[in-house]
Amino acid sequence: MSPRSSRPASVPGWDQAVFRCGLCGARRTASTEDEYVRAVSAHRNAHAVFDRLNAIERSGMGSILRVLLGDIALSTELLALIDQDAPEPPTGAPGSGSRRPS
Repeated sequence: MSPRSSRPASVPGWDQAVFRCGLCGARRTASTEDEYVRAVSAHRNAHAVFDRLNAIERSGMGSILRVLLGDIALSTELLALIDQDAPEPPTGAPGSGSRRPS
């Protein structure tokens, strides 16, 4: 009898897959089919966004992402601020005209 492995059983026929991008040469390795599909989709979507940006926008986006991805708590709080309803400006402030509720 052979010793039992402590590794979890994998899906039959699936060991590991490597995606290599034909546009930029990036390599992504996945251990499951779902992980592979997510990695390929994310990479393709990143190319779609990147291709729409000019050099200045790419630089700005990179700076923003480095800050936000470096601090998850900051990212969470910023998203909360963006998602909440904009507060009513004080009376007399620019843009404080009448607002209709949505």
